[in-house]
Amino acid sequence: MSNGITRRPASIVDHLQDAIMAFKSQDAPSTAISLRALALNKRFTRIVILAAVALLIILVTALHNARSDELRLPPDIYSSTTFSLVALVPAFLKNDPPPEYYPFPTTSRFRPVSVENPSAKSRDALCATFPKHLLGSVQPVLKMGHGEDKAKIEAQLDSVSACFDKDELLIFSDLEETIHGHEVIDVLADLPEIYYADDNPDLINYVWLKEMKANGTLDKDKEAMGKINGWILDKYKFLPMVERAVKMKPDRDFYFFFETDTYVFWDNAFRFLQTFDPEVPIYMGSPSPGRVVEDKRIKTFFANGGPGFVLSRGAIRALLHRETDAAGQYTEPPLLEKWLPDLRGECCGDSVMGWSLWDIGIPLHGYWPHFNPHPAHGIPFSDLYWCQPPITLHKTKPDDMRDLWKWEFGERKLERPLLYADLWRFHHPGDPSVKDNWDNGDWDGWVAPPEASIDSFDACGDYCKSFDNCVQWSWRGGQEKKCVAMRSIRYGDKPPRSVDDPHQEIKAGWFSERVQQFRDDRRCPVVQWEKASVRRIF
Repeated sequence: MSNGITRRPASIVDHLQDAIMAFKSQDAPSTAISLRALALNKRFTRIVILAAVALLIILVTALHNARSDELRLPPDIYSSTTFSLVALVPAFLKNDPPPEYYPFPTTSRFRPVSVENPSAKSRDALCATFPKHLLGSVQPVLKMGHGEDKAKIEAQLDSVSACFDKDELLIFSDLEETIHGHEVIDVLADLPEIYYADDNPDLINYVWLKEMKANGTLDKDKEAMGKINGWILDKYKFLPMVERAVKMKPDRDFYFFFETDTYVFWDNAFRFLQTFDPEVPIYMGSPSPGRVVEDKRIKTFFANGGPGFVLSRGAIRALLHRETDAAGQYTEPPLLEKWLPDLRGECCGDSVMGWSLWDIGIPLHGYWPHFNPHPAHGIPFSDLYWCQPPITLHKTKPDDMRDLWKWEFGERKLERPLLYADLWRFHHPGDPSVKDNWDNGDWDGWVAPPEASIDSFDACGDYCKSFDNCVQWSWRGGQEKKCVAMRSIRYGDKPPRSVDDPHQEIKAGWFSERVQQFRDDRRCPVVQWEKASVRRIF
């Protein structure tokens, strides 16, 4: 590998092309070449190329048939080298497919772009670099619930949302209150009366919440608070928060919706969104499987709410549009009434959001891994998470939220967005190579079979090392004796203790040299802004 470019060996067709070009380029006496001879040379060239193409198709088909079983082997058997039939076809015999990513250049709007020793700087000093003028184009919208873990809410307002004034950030919840000077809006108050028909059992939780606030027992009567299921209420917030957001902050180009445990890389988000036309109906996020249109056998997708999602002005305008008759009267119900039956029968509001948009012809633009369901400590660094810029993370721990926010101020570059390759340095998994009382999990890995007879942490490491594509492992000793080998580079977390085996040995290891080799081999000469896809899915 040189300069990040892998050169493939010349194929037989490459040599054939060289021979043809050499033949065509030979000097010939000016009096000896006739039009007929020239036509024969062209005909000969075409015949040779067509024959080569036919031969190559036969070869590729044979190789595919021969390797089809191998390609379906369990992932713990084959190596990390991917067999590619496309690579066998020379470029001059096919139209090169476009890359699956956009290599467009972007520029940071933070000034200064980076800050020295940001961990020692105050919030005001860091926020002074934030490009506030872009909030006239991108509207941040935070969704929360009163019953959520207060540590998550505090961490969000101390990090991702720290630089927003009270008139810049919209916070929608299930209860009206004030947090850190921000007015939290009870968006469920917008629900029409029809939502309470037939004694909707979901909304009894909302009624209890309001009653407790009114009688002064909110957060004091722990037993009563424990009966309130805020998760059930959450699904009713999605559609009204979209409607309220555009009423309160009209004519924004984009509306960026996120949750209390969503980490947003605002610099990358601003860079990405500036490449889109807000008048076009755009709905983007991390794709999750949605409903299936049974009669047409069409599978739909929605944006998982945890990693956040974005709606363009054009998308919201289309979502709120209602048909009218000749007299100007609406012939369709309002948005919230139209989708009430779907909300009652659905677990999650983000799913109904995706379905309502799909119904009006706005399918999801899937931008995983830019919108990432993993937390900061759980990113499985690999080719899927390396040269791509992260826009969001989900379920990031409160301490990581604050630390990552400050760390990011020292890592920004003017001409290049932050990449997953840069984010590796935040937790730098693989350095050190062993951690006691630590669990790397089992993402992108496999459990060693019983016949491997693994009975120790070191034996688990030897098992992992025997596979070229294994970079780290986790060991659970004691009664469990479980060895997990993994292909991705992941930081992991402290494990929960087993009740049955409280003294169980839980330990994690990395092959630091393999981690370093992975990094050395991938210098990211091109920033990979992925193209929209729902085939590429978390």
